[in-house]
Amino acid sequence: MKFTASQSSLLAGLQPVAGIVPAKSPMPVLTHLLAEVSGNTLTVSATDLELSMETKVEVKGLKDGRALLPARKFLEEIREFPDVPITVEATESGRIKLGAEDKNYDLSGESVQNYPKVPSLEEKDMLVLERSRLRRMIGKVLFAVSRDELRPQLTGVYFKVSADEVRMVTTDGHRLVKIMQKHGGYKGEMHESIVPAKAMSTVARMCEREGDVHISFTPNQIGFRIGNTTLITKLIEGRYPNYEAVIPSENKNTLTLDLEQFHASVRRAAIVSNEISRQIRLKLRSDHLQVTVEDIEQGNEGQETVPCTYVGEPMDIGYNAGYVLDVLKQVDTPEVAFELGTPTSAGIVKPSEQEKDEDLLMLIMPVRLN
Repeated sequence: MKFTASQSSLLAGLQPVAGIVPAKSPMPVLTHLLAEVSGNTLTVSATDLELSMETKVEVKGLKDGRALLPARKFLEEIREFPDVPITVEATESGRIKLGAEDKNYDLSGESVQNYPKVPSLEEKDMLVLERSRLRRMIGKVLFAVSRDELRPQLTGVYFKVSADEVRMVTTDGHRLVKIMQKHGGYKGEMHESIVPAKAMSTVARMCEREGDVHISFTPNQIGFRIGNTTLITKLIEGRYPNYEAVIPSENKNTLTLDLEQFHASVRRAAIVSNEISRQIRLKLRSDHLQVTVEDIEQGNEGQETVPCTYVGEPMDIGYNAGYVLDVLKQVDTPEVAFELGTPTSAGIVKPSEQEKDEDLLMLIMPVRLN
């Protein structure tokens, strides 16, 4: 295998794929990139056996073939070269030679025969979405993914595609986020998947530029193709919990208040809250909300009043300040709306106005007041 390419195009093509390469692995071969030259196309792949990515880079092909590139050292070396044509050659022994002008480096490599087969995905039942829309949806739900490995289904993003909408849901038992986006033009079957959070985070980074993303489904995998780059991930097995059952349908107490003012108030209260419970108390009245906080162990306390519009019975309710802040960060409107039931039941949080063709709902569980 031998090819020549500019430093900038090589770096731009390889960097996203290198993000898939595990820093450490019981299989050292996985710390390499699989490179294949055919004509003037360089195909570069990486996998950690759960997540795989492939991209194509236009090069000047000098010799077709396949080789493994030591990902970390190869990228670090390429990054330090000036933006000039670089020649990359794999010898029969597997060593990788880099040359540009008067600069020549020789890196050790692995046998390409040891690399696992990189999965491919049959592109059927394909959904096409704007990258910006998919990136927004992922950004709204990732914060509520569970870290509890004993409940693996909750460590991923529930992703449902039907004829007229895309839906994502995440929950960690304390918070829940559901976002739906209407779309048109999809004629495939309805699909439900639990996509690993790492894969969704990677897809969000892939969607930074304008354009479309093509999403393909199989029973055990999901693929995202953006330009010349394709990401394929295994799905988390099992069924996602019945999240609809925990979303209250009759929260009759409504609270509306200025997002920026309330956000700042909760941030200040969080500073002096107990480091373990993070508890704050909200005292709801018709025209104002009082935020109070007390940490008996450290001797800290505080309170302040925030104007609001509250329709319902006066109520004192406790929340984890960190969870409240996480939810408020997802609201894009000047005001935030709460729908509340009782001091011990889940509250619904929404933007005061929904984006076009979008429906965002967040749920937050209260904490028992001390």
